[in-house]
Amino acid sequence: MADTVRERIIQAFTDRAAALSSLPVERCTRSMGETKGVFISIWDGQDQDQAPLYGAQPIAFAITMECIFMHGADNPSIAANALLGEVIITLVGAATDRTFGGLATDIIKTSGTPGYPQDGSDYTTLTVNFGINYTTLLGDPYTVGDL
Repeated sequence: MADTVRERIIQAFTDRAAALSSLPVERCTRSMGETKGVFISIWDGQDQDQAPLYGAQPIAFAITMECIFMHGADNPSIAANALLGEVIITLVGAATDRTFGGLATDIIKTSGTPGYPQDGSDYTTLTVNFGINYTTLLGDPYTVGDL
């Protein structure tokens, strides 16, 4: 069976996020243990259907990106904010296709939150939330719809 439009968007997002790390981007995984690279995990959230229009179903959902990385000697806040800048440019920057090849109608960053390490740890986290809007044909989650 073919993937739904939602799943194809998540996969396109995951593929784009891969440019941020030398490690594979995981789905729904909390931690890889200690690593020198940036560990990225993608978590997709709940669909929020909008009122159907002209035989199309507008839908919004969230994707959360969790990053675990070694901040080393850098201040963890400065390191997390630098990574946040890279995430924004890579995923929603002016030079990116915000529709993932026509699968989505838009993507926006809705929040970015640095997580601070425990005393003595060289690892910190960054959580970035994105809002994804897309449209399918009414009653057909496999076909992109037009409004």
